[in-house]
Order: sequence, then C-alpha cells, then structure tokens
Amino acid sequence: MKRFTVVLLMFLLVGTFVFAAPQTETKTGKIGDGRTLVVGVWGGPQEEIIREHVVKKFEEETGAKVEFVLGGSSDRYARIYSELNNPSMDVVYLSMAQTEQANKDGVILAPNPQRVPEYNNLYPIAKGSGGYGVALMSIGLMYNTDRFKTPPDSWLEMWKPENKGKVAPFVFPGTQGTAFLVMAAKVHGGSETNIAPGFDAIKQLKPFPMILSGIDEMNLAFQQGDIWLAPQMDGYAYNFKDAGGPVDFILPKEGAVLSMNCAAVTKNTKNVDLAEMFINIHLSQDCQEAYAEVLKYGPTNKNVKLSENLGSKVVYGDAAVAKLYALDNASVTKNQSAWADRWNKEILEK
Repeated sequence: MKRFTVVLLMFLLVGTFVFAAPQTETKTGKIGDGRTLVVGVWGGPQEEIIREHVVKKFEEETGAKVEFVLGGSSDRYARIYSELNNPSMDVVYLSMAQTEQANKDGVILAPNPQRVPEYNNLYPIAKGSGGYGVALMSIGLMYNTDRFKTPPDSWLEMWKPENKGKVAPFVFPGTQGTAFLVMAAKVHGGSETNIAPGFDAIKQLKPFPMILSGIDEMNLAFQQGDIWLAPQMDGYAYNFKDAGGPVDFILPKEGAVLSMNCAAVTKNTKNVDLAEMFINIHLSQDCQEAYAEVLKYGPTNKNVKLSENLGSKVVYGDAAVAKLYALDNASVTKNQSAWADRWNKEILEK
C-alpha cells in the first residue's frame, strides 16, 4: 500500500510538471519578450509614420512593446541630460544641432554599425551628427511663380532692386531664420564666425512685408502676392505647391542649408539592443519612403529608391545631397543669444 501511494504521488508530480510546462510556452522566445521600448518623438505625421512603418515590424520581430513620449525635441533634449543615470526613454529623436551637442556631452551612445547595419548605407552627411540621421531637409528659396517665370538660382536674388519690399525673413532664432542669417552672411563674405555681413545684408532688405513665424501665414502672403521670395524648407514649399499654391522651390547655387532629424540611443538605457534594432528599421526603405511621400523629407539612406516624381520633391541622390551646407552648429549655439539681441535691435526695430 505504501509503495502504491509513493507511485501515485510520483505520477501526480510528473503529471503536474507535464501539464504545467505548456503554460510557459505563451512566450514567443523572441529577444523582446516582456520588454518595453520607450521612444521620444514628435507627434502628428511623424508619429503616425513610425507606428505604421517601424513599430509594427519591430514588435512582430522582437516581441517587445513600444511606448511613445510625444512632444517637442527641446523637452526630450533636456530630459536626456537630467535623466542621464536612469533614462526614461531608450530612443530619442532630436535636431541635428541637439544631437551633435548630446554626442559631445556623452549623453547618447555612438552609432553602432554592427548592430545597425543600415548605418553603413547612410550618406556621409547623415553620419556627421554623432547619431543616426533619419531625414534630410533643405532650406533654400521659395519663390512666387506668378512673379518669376524663370526660376531664380541664387540667394542674391533677394537683394535685386526689383524685388525690394517683397522679401520676407523668418523669425530668429528658428530653423529658417538661422539658416537665412548664416547664408546672408556667407554670400556677402561672412560666415558663422563672422556674422556681421549677414545682419548688414538683411537690413538692406527693409521694409519687410512681414516677419514670418508660421507656415499658414506665409502661404497666404504668397497667395496674395505680398511676398515673392523667402527662405523656406523644401517640404513645406512642395506641399503648398501640390495644394495649388503659386510657388516653387530651388536649391540656390551657393548651397542650401541642411536640416536633419536624427535618432539616438540614450546612454545607460537597459534596452540598447532593442533601440538599435528599432533605428535600423527606421533607416530602411519602407519608413524612409513614407517620410518622403507624406512629409517631403529626403531619405538619409543612399540605397532607398524613390519614384522620379517623388525624388524631384525631396533631397534625393548624390547631387542633391552635395548641395547641402551643414551649419557650424557649435558656433551658432555659442553665439545665438548675442545674435538674438542684435536681431531684435537691428532687424526688428524700425
């Protein structure tokens, strides 16, 4: 009887093990099982594109879940410094200047081509920030096609007497405003380290029809013929053109200013492997093509293929990329406060 009881207990224990074991099979065995990747990014179309063309594939391949922290890059930039020892985000999307500084300060990880193989396919200019360049934009000239039957080809077109009073700068500091100030300096013999010629040149453009601060107001002013020329980002210009606006966009022969969104992996994240996999998917064909289609942002991956029509509306190909001028962001950041004071006194005051 005792032997029977022992055998029965052994059977029950084995049976329990046999029947309990399948319950552990609910996991996929993938690298991201039970893990969550937190991604800080802009909202709106960029979030939607990343959800559709990165998150779906990433979650399927890794078994991990993705959470977003949405908002402007300034907030993300501040947080990666304040949370350095315990980051709440694993992947952050930043501007080129922010990424450069974060790289210098050691709050993001250096690119890892072994774990992010698409990095090897990036244009050199997309590798220059110390992170991963994910989208290329150019700041050149938006012009009124009702006024210009032959497209202008130079920044200097703004200073021709016949265009007096029809040229509008953007607010400073700001993406377009900073680009215009630097290019005004460059085409008049200056640079980021000699900005005075830029201020002197912009003062010559007065009176301004307006100081631009938003896209909608700018488009309306072009529509009404109040503005003929203005610095603008290529995607905004082409989207307005596609909507029927009387505008077009050119890359001036002296160069167009590079604007680039970047992705980076935060230092001290426990999800480095997942973060790098996520970024690699972003740098592939599907996501880069979607950025071009929806936002008119050019691909940073030189192997991405776009249609001829779409490729003509974004920074695409070696020739277009070669026309981009990368600002000396270190000088810009160092002098921005002083430039802003000078802008307020010399440009805004009548």
